[in-house]
Formats: sequence, structure tokens, C-alpha cells
Amino acid sequence: MPGDSVEIRQGMVRLNGELIDEPYLKPEYRDLQSFEKVVVPDGKYFVLGDHRNSSNDSRNWGFVDGSLIYGKAIFSYWPVSHVGLVE
Repeated sequence: MPGDSVEIRQGMVRLNGELIDEPYLKPEYRDLQSFEKVVVPDGKYFVLGDHRNSSNDSRNWGFVDGSLIYGKAIFSYWPVSHVGLVE
């Protein structure tokens, strides 16, 4: 979110200095690289894919302008074991 600080140390994401628990990331998809701490500018967002070792995300191309984000996730179809409404 705008104003947040994001840092990645050996694949572990810290948001505003706090380690984020990411149980949805499978060990084989983790990326053990680091990313210097950045502060998200006003009107921008930092996004990460959940296949970190092959994702093309804010680590590669920077922040996303808020005007380019629209819609809302309401239904999940993958993985099949989690099909249903997003809460």
C-alpha cells in the first residue's frame, strides 16, 4: 500500500519492518534473493507473484499505479481444493 516499506531478505518479505507469514508459498516456489527496502510512493502499489522464483513483479518493473488496478477478487478456481468465494 502507499506509504508502506517493503524489504525482502533471502526471500522473506518484511512489511513495515514486520516479517510476513506467507503459508500459501510452497517451498519450491520461494526465491531466496534479497530486495533492498523501498517505500511505496503515494498512489502506487508493490505487487509480488506467488511463484517467486519465476514471477515477473514489482521486483522487476517497479510500482503499479493505482489507476491501473481495478476489480475485486470474489471467486477462486485454483487450486481446485480451494474453489469457492474469496473471503
